[in-house]
Amino acid sequence: MSARLWLIAPMMAASAVQAAPAYDGAYDGMVSSSRYIRSYDGTRMAVTIYRPTSAGQVESRRLPVVVTQGRSDLRPATMASVRYFVTHGYVWVAQDRRGTGASFGVQTGFVNAADARDGKAVIEWSAAQPFATGKAVTWGCSNQGAWQYLALKFRPKGLVAIAPACSSAQFFDHGITLGGIPMLSIANQPYAGECKRPAGGARPVSDSEAARAQPVKEEPHPVDEDKDGALLAQARAGQACGSGLMGQYWRNMPRDGWNAFAKYRPGIEDTILTSAVHTPPKGVHVLQVGGWYDAAVAGQLESQRLWGGRLVMGPWVHGNRALPGMTQPNDTVVPDAEMLAWFDHYAKGKGTVRSEVLYYTHNAPAGHEWRRAAHWLAIPSRKQALYLGEDALSGAPSKAGPVLLDKPEAKLFDGQYAPLRRQWGGDMAGFNASASVHSGPVAAHDTEITGTPRAHLWISADRADANIYAVLEDVGPDGRASYISDGRLRASWRTVNKAPWGPSQQLWHRGYAQDLKPLQLGVPVAMDFDFFPISYVLKSGHRLRLAVTASIGEAYQAVDQGKVTLYRDRSSIELPVVARK
Repeated sequence: MSARLWLIAPMMAASAVQAAPAYDGAYDGMVSSSRYIRSYDGTRMAVTIYRPTSAGQVESRRLPVVVTQGRSDLRPATMASVRYFVTHGYVWVAQDRRGTGASFGVQTGFVNAADARDGKAVIEWSAAQPFATGKAVTWGCSNQGAWQYLALKFRPKGLVAIAPACSSAQFFDHGITLGGIPMLSIANQPYAGECKRPAGGARPVSDSEAARAQPVKEEPHPVDEDKDGALLAQARAGQACGSGLMGQYWRNMPRDGWNAFAKYRPGIEDTILTSAVHTPPKGVHVLQVGGWYDAAVAGQLESQRLWGGRLVMGPWVHGNRALPGMTQPNDTVVPDAEMLAWFDHYAKGKGTVRSEVLYYTHNAPAGHEWRRAAHWLAIPSRKQALYLGEDALSGAPSKAGPVLLDKPEAKLFDGQYAPLRRQWGGDMAGFNASASVHSGPVAAHDTEITGTPRAHLWISADRADANIYAVLEDVGPDGRASYISDGRLRASWRTVNKAPWGPSQQLWHRGYAQDLKPLQLGVPVAMDFDFFPISYVLKSGHRLRLAVTASIGEAYQAVDQGKVTLYRDRSSIELPVVARK
C-alpha cells in the first residue's frame, strides 16, 4: 500500500487545546494509508489508517486505536480532529459505511444492525493489528455517534471506551418521532430496494428539511490498492439502489412498526435503550457530549444516569457548536480535549477522569456557568407547579374557560426551527400571535430552572387526533420574548408507559400500535409530556411565558385535527426550580 505523509505546521501544534503527554513523543505529523478489509459477512469495507510521525518517521510502538465511520468526511474541522488525536499518540482508523463512499454493499437505512456489526468488525480488526495495543475507542458526532451506541449490542473485542457526541441512546425518540410527532420529513413508506436516488455519500439525504438539519460534504475516494479507480466505480455502481435518509423508518409509524422488507422492527431494535441488549458491556466506558439545543438531550441524560460515565452538556446545537452570533459567555469546554482525556485514561491508563454530568447553565453568574452533578437527578431541585389562567401563569388553579387553538399558524423561529438546531436569537412575538399565551409574574429574584420541565395540559378536538406544542419563553422588561425550551405530543400517543430499561426520569410514550388511542370527538383528555431538559436562570425582572399551539407550521408534522380546544382550568406546567443559595 502507498502512504501519504501529513506534516503538522507549528501553528497547528501550538493551537492544540491540551499538551501532548511525554508518552506520546514529539509527534509532528501523520502518515495515511488505505485498504479494503472484510466485514462480518465478507463485504469489503474501505478504511483509511492514520499513524503518527516524528521528523518523517512513523511511530513503531503499539498505540491505541480510534475507530470512526467517517472516512469520506474530509472537512477541515474533521481533519483537525484526526490530527489532534494522532499527534497525541493514537492510530486513527476511518471506515466508509456499508454502501457509501468506497465501501461495497447496499445501505438499507440509517445506522442499523449492519452498520453496527461492520463497526464491530473494524474495531476488532484494528485492535488486532501490529500497530495497535489491543485497545480501541470510538469517536464521532450525529450518525458517527449513533453507530457507537448500537455497536454495544454486539460486544466488540478490544473496545474500552466510546465517545458518542450529538446523538442519543434513544434514537427513535430523538431522531424519528418524539411523542408521535415526526422529527424530520421522511418518506411515508420504508425503503424496499427501490432505485430512486443517485449514489450518495456517507449520509444520503432525501429531502430539503433533512439537508437543512444535517449538512455534510462527503468526498468518496479510492483506496490505495485501487490504482485506476475501478473498484470505487464498482462499489458506487452497487450503491445506486441504496436507501435514502432514515430509510428503514416511515412517517407516522408506531414504535413497533414492522418493516416487511428488512424483516424487523427498526423503531425498537435500532435504538440501544429499547433493544433487548441495552447496557454497555463490562469494561466499556462511555463519554457523551451534547448541546442543550440539540434533539438528543433527554436520551444523553437518561443513558448517563443508567450507565454512569461522563456527560458534557454545553450551550450548543447539533455538532456541539453555537450558531453564529450566539456563543455564550465562558463557552470554553473543548469536546475533543474531553474525549482525549477520557481515552487516555481508559486506553493508556493515564490521568484521572470524573464520571459525572458537566453542564452549562444559561445566565449564570460570570465564571459559574459550568456546573457538576453525579447525574441529572442528583441536582437539588423542587417541583413548582404553575397553572394556566386567562392569559397568565400562577401558583394556584384558575377558573379560566376553554380556548380554541385556532389562530392562524406561524412558524416557530420564523421558519428556522429544526429539532437539531433549537437555538434562536429572535423575538417570539410573531409565533406568540398564533398561540394561547400565558405569562407569569415578574421575577423578584434570579430563578434557576435546571431539569426537565413538564406539561400537564387538557385538550379536546373535533377529529380523531391532534398535535400539541408547548414553548417556554423568557420575557424581558422590554417585552421581548426569547426561547428557552419546547415540548410536544400527539394525542393518539398520550398513554404514558414504563420504559423497557427500568425506572425512568422521563414521561415516556411507548407508542406501540396497541397503545395508540384516537380521541373521542369533544371529550377532554390529559396530555402529559416533557419539555427538552434545560439549565437556565430566569433573571430578576423577567417573566416566564408559556405558548401553547396546535401547529408550529411544519406540514410534514400535520394531522387532520380540525378544531382543538385547550382547557385552561385543568392545565398546568411543572418546573424543576433550584433553591437559591
